[in-house]
Amino acid sequence: MDTMPRALPRAVKHPFSFSGNRRRNRWITIGSVALIAILGYLTRWICDDALIFTRIVEQILAGNGPVYNLGERAEASTSTLWQWLLAFAGFVFGQSDTSTLSWMLGLLLTAAGFGFAVSATSRLHGGHVAAMVPCGVLVLLGVRPVWQYATSGLETGLNTFWMALCWWLLVRSRESRSPKSVVAAAFAMGLGPLVRPEQALVAAVFLAALWLVAKPNWRVTTVAVVAAGALPVGYEIFRMGFYGILVPMPALTKNASESFWARGFEYVGDFGTPYLLWLPLALCTVLLAGVLRRRTDLVLTLTPVVAGVLSLGYLLKVGGDYMHARMALPIFFLLMLPVLVLPASRKTRAAAVVLLAWAIACGSVGQFIPQDSKLIDDERGYYHAWTGQTWPTESADFTWRMQYLKDAARPGMLTYEGPQSQIVTTRLRPDVPSNSMIVGIYLGTTGVMSPVDDGVVDFWGLANPIGARFEFPTVKPGHSKPLSNAWLLADYADPAAPIPSPGNFAVRADVTADQVAAARHALSCGDLAEIQHSVREPMSPGRFWANLTGAVHRTGVTVPPDPFAAERTFCGHP
Repeated sequence: MDTMPRALPRAVKHPFSFSGNRRRNRWITIGSVALIAILGYLTRWICDDALIFTRIVEQILAGNGPVYNLGERAEASTSTLWQWLLAFAGFVFGQSDTSTLSWMLGLLLTAAGFGFAVSATSRLHGGHVAAMVPCGVLVLLGVRPVWQYATSGLETGLNTFWMALCWWLLVRSRESRSPKSVVAAAFAMGLGPLVRPEQALVAAVFLAALWLVAKPNWRVTTVAVVAAGALPVGYEIFRMGFYGILVPMPALTKNASESFWARGFEYVGDFGTPYLLWLPLALCTVLLAGVLRRRTDLVLTLTPVVAGVLSLGYLLKVGGDYMHARMALPIFFLLMLPVLVLPASRKTRAAAVVLLAWAIACGSVGQFIPQDSKLIDDERGYYHAWTGQTWPTESADFTWRMQYLKDAARPGMLTYEGPQSQIVTTRLRPDVPSNSMIVGIYLGTTGVMSPVDDGVVDFWGLANPIGARFEFPTVKPGHSKPLSNAWLLADYADPAAPIPSPGNFAVRADVTADQVAAARHALSCGDLAEIQHSVREPMSPGRFWANLTGAVHRTGVTVPPDPFAAERTFCGHP
């Protein structure tokens, strides 16, 4: 195998400035890390979705496994690696409530990711000897959501770190092509689906580029393929056998297999237009074209761009998200990687001045959210107002809003907030393993407020095996499948308990005894009965095998939200 490094780009004209250039470039890297860390800390926060991870970690550390509720196997998180990383951090630090750890760890990973990314791009462009000018770095730092999602308690920091590490390993493979280096790089790149499912696309692009750059022989290629797929494939087998489906539950809730192109373009526009991103992106495109004309390492330079463009296509197809900028940030980061820093020249220095002026103006104005959109939220602004905290960074900042539900909960009872905020309770089924059940519209907050042996029914279907499959059209991702009272009572209430009277237990419509009976009957028939068994029957080798072999079919099952239609569909009754 060829292990000789390719020649680096020709150095600057003054050879005696090599060491000075290297120090200057090192300070650019350090400055980038310091700035994102400071800005991220100044806008630190977590959101309700972050507390979903906290609840799952509590269950893991309590010995109940990666579940949201005791006795019900539902995968409520979309980042497997972030979930287990938080569980490890909670174990090391002796904290089951990882809400505070989540934003700290996210900020640490974001800062480390910036360090790896800038270092790799500098290395790509001959940063050992040539002076560099920060260009793409200024574009990233000029967009406020980049700072805000450095924390948030979500997997964004891990996502940034993983992409930066893949980029660093790919650039390094130009010079270090030993079998161990190739296999180690393939292993790291293969983790993409565990960071987020859609990152499988990015992982595939980086793995293909690694093969093209390193040119390993067939033996090394075989080992690298095994290394890349070992954990993702192994965990997918576990997911199918443990949860009984192919994808995390939120993918079903958000109808991720469908196409919502119009909404996707609206989401991307919501991110790009308020920050005038078209200006720096156009300038960076010109700079990238200049780089491509001068270099022969087209595969290295274009890899993150290709990955970003393909990811953009996927984001447009699935319709984006309801959180402003969140799902666009990884794509934004990928597109900036080849131009984070560029060799110093008259053109790049002039471009850096323009980008610096834009970044200062854009970053200092504040958060831009179009006022005419109710389907895309400024999450940090919302939770800042909802919690009353400047920096909502721990679960206690959230749970006081739901304390009245906790105070109303009683052992053996199902508790729900009805119209005009009245609290309604009814008896639980005798076979429900939880001490009590609370219906949570704010799933994360209600979850961390409740002990692990108390259950939380997810109103929106992110952690509810039936609600996630409702045939509602997706209008606002993750918020389009409300669990009606008929299904709630049919699934969790004691059949011998009286149905709460109409008007006292309804949010969208009154519930009748006939509706509850139809829903209860539907849950006992066909695919719905098997779904219930797959998530609630005690785990055993037989149950694992049944879940594994039926996962493909089970993933495709949809449920009519009307109880009578569901009864006809699954029970065959008119």
